[in-house]
Order: sequence, then structure tokens, then C-alpha cells
Amino acid sequence: MALEKDIHRLLHTHDCVVVPGFGGFLAHYRPARLDAQRALLHPPGKDVSFNKLLHRTDGLLAQEVMRREQLDHAAADRVVASYAARWKDRLDRNGRLELDRIGTFFHDAERNLQFVPDKRMNFLKDAYGLRPVAAIPVRDVRPAPVTKVLPMPVQADEAREGVEGNERSFPWWRVAAGLVLGSIGLWWLSAGGGAAIGERIIAWRAERPKPTYVPLQYAGIAPFQFDDTAPWSAPPDVDGVVMAAIAGGQGPLVAVDMGTAPVEEEHASQVPPTGSGAPETPVLRFHIIGGCFQEKENADRFAAELQARGFAASVIDRKGGLYRVAYGSYAKRAMALEALSAVRKEEAPEAWLLVR
Repeated sequence: MALEKDIHRLLHTHDCVVVPGFGGFLAHYRPARLDAQRALLHPPGKDVSFNKLLHRTDGLLAQEVMRREQLDHAAADRVVASYAARWKDRLDRNGRLELDRIGTFFHDAERNLQFVPDKRMNFLKDAYGLRPVAAIPVRDVRPAPVTKVLPMPVQADEAREGVEGNERSFPWWRVAAGLVLGSIGLWWLSAGGGAAIGERIIAWRAERPKPTYVPLQYAGIAPFQFDDTAPWSAPPDVDGVVMAAIAGGQGPLVAVDMGTAPVEEEHASQVPPTGSGAPETPVLRFHIIGGCFQEKENADRFAAELQARGFAASVIDRKGGLYRVAYGSYAKRAMALEALSAVRKEEAPEAWLLVR
């Protein structure tokens, strides 16, 4: 009985336990399985089998006997051999040998040794304490499709049910009517009716009123009118962004940035002093602004893209934390207005004019 306990304990931690002179016990991993007939779900475990051809000892069982009985190696081997001899003798006399919590040995009709493991034992340590649980099938909880039955249409006049039923089944009169109407339409167009309609459409388009341009009034920007009878110049007491009639009294209002300093003083500081001998260069006061950027790198990249497309673009200045990029800069107002109109039409409708 003591040797049987040693084998049972070793099978929990080892996959092979050899009994010299008798055979070897092998433990195999078994995953969880479903017993559909008994409606049970069994946990994973280790199944035990027996191989009578394993006689070469690895010393594992002898070491367990040495630890339990406090014997030397030779004495432990003799104890194991005595147990093996008794088991063989019992099998020969009774034809059956039962090892507690391991399995049962017996001889079949042909005197072959058979082994049936104890199904109640689970030698997998990770599944210790787990028991089979009831496998309850999951019912299909999806709702059944709802089929709606639509009522049949009610006939307005049951007296004509037979005639109308025939007409619905064979609508030849509709096909014939469509052919007749189509033929009449083709004849009317070929006779000149289509030309008359075309002439009426052209006359209606000519009589439509022409759309008038209404300048956009920006929120927070007050319109500022200049005297168009005198040459245009920005008054020194005006700064910030204003809506100015820079194109003349009859032209639309244009958003113009007058800057924070008086325009006349800035202009005067840019003009070379008289008699200095330096050639006068035109002052570029009008700038077509196409974009404002918070990062200098983005402003330089946008200016480079415009330059690659043929514009004389440049980064004008930084105001309010934004770098302003111009499509081009001009010394004369007329040239700037012409360029602004072209940029708004072909490139950027949101472009605006900066005056410095």
C-alpha cells in the first residue's frame, strides 16, 4: 500500500514512473471534454496508461522510498523489487490486481495484461478540486421574424370588377396611348414647334434682370469713404482694418489694413532724403495678402510655393502673432487693384489688400 501512495504522489509531478521488474506508468494531458450523453462538462486532466515493456529504472521511485523510509539506495531498490514480485504473484493467482487510486490490472481471455485507470483520479495539479459540471444547452433567444400581412385593396366599384380586372391584367390601351402621344410630339417638333420654344427661352433669358454685385460687409469693420475728387492717400489719423473705396467712389469697398502707425510718417521715412545722391526707388506700399500663418516655416513654405508658380511672393511682416504672405507688392494703386482682381478671380477669392 505504501508503494502505491508513492506512485500516486509522483504522477502529479512527473509524466513517467517506472517500477523495475513490473512496468511503467505514463501520464498524458487531456483537455476539457463534453459528455453529451450525460450532459456533463469535464475539466482538463492527466490520463494514466501502463506500459509493461518499461523496466529500466530511472531511480525516481527508489528516491521516493529512500525519503519516506530513511533507507539507503540499495535497500530502497530491494523494497521496490519486493512489491513488484508480490503484484505479479497476485496477478498470476487471482488474474486481477487493483492499485488504490491508480487503476486495475487483469488478464483477458488470451492472457494479455490489461490496465484500466481509475476514472475518478485527476493527476493534473492545475485542475485540482475541479469537478464535472452540468452542461446546460443555450437556447436560441433571437426573436422570431414578424411577418406583417397587408390588407388587400378594396375596389371602389364592385360592378366594374370584371372589366377593371381585365384592364389591369392586360394594359394594352396604355401602351397604345403612349405610342400615339409620342408620335404627335415628334410630328410637332419636326413641324417647327421646338424652334419656337427655343426662341422663347432665349428671349426669357435676355429679359431677366442682371445680378448686381453687393460688397460683403465684414463684421466689426466699419466702412470708410475717401474723397474721390482728390488723389487717394491714407489720412494720418486712420489705422487698423477699414473698408475703403480705394478704387473710386463708384467702385466696391475693399478691406484695407492701414497699420498701427500713421501711414504718412511711414511713407516719409521710406523716401530717401533730398540731395543725398541716392537714386529714388519706388516704395511698395500695396500688398496682395494671400495667407496668414502662425508658424514662420509654414509662411516660408507658402511663399516658396507661390514663387514656384511665378508670383513675386514674399513674407511681408508679422502682426498679431501671424506672418503675412503676399502674392505681390506694388507701388501704384491701379496696378495693385488690377492684381487683386486677378488673384481673387483665378487664385484666392479671400485675398485682400494691405496698404502700408
